[in-house]
Amino acid sequence: MFTKFVKEHKKSIHQLFNLMWETTEDVRKQLAEQGYSVGPLVYGIENYILIDGKFEPAHYPTPEFGFPYGVVGYTLDGLYFVMAIEVSSISAEFLKEVIKKFPQIQIYGGKDFTHNFYPSPSQEEAILQDIKSSGEETIQLEVIISEPWDESKKASVQLISAIEELVRITRSHKIKLVNPLQSPRYKVKNPQLL
Repeated sequence: MFTKFVKEHKKSIHQLFNLMWETTEDVRKQLAEQGYSVGPLVYGIENYILIDGKFEPAHYPTPEFGFPYGVVGYTLDGLYFVMAIEVSSISAEFLKEVIKKFPQIQIYGGKDFTHNFYPSPSQEEAILQDIKSSGEETIQLEVIISEPWDESKKASVQLISAIEELVRITRSHKIKLVNPLQSPRYKVKNPQLL
């Protein structure tokens, strides 16, 4: 089954993986040009993708990089931005603004990423209570540009716009972020090259 598939689609698979890496590097360069400190492009590990409604581990590397506000990467689910924030700093007003601006955002646990707090029919107060009672110290906000395959430039512009808006919202609400650049994995190795 796989032999025939690879023979028939080898060129397309190769182009897709290269597109994922090139697009992620393009977003990285654009953020650096806007004055953000960005870490190196690294192999994403321990990522999961959604297949038939279930999270499946990706045991193959995908591109990603960290910068002070989160992690940008690309999986078979799409081009994404994940921001980790401290639960102690969030409010219902913050959640309301985030959900209004990003109705498709994913809000899930920092330790238990399978616990998705939104989307749900709950109001912000109920979502906040669910988050606070979960025992999570951090939660993650994820914006995914799905199906960017044929329009990667457009997808990267959309993602950068989403990043800028989410950063603006977190700043205005004085949200405490978890800075990925504190992790050795995402540290800037040679800052003068940025």
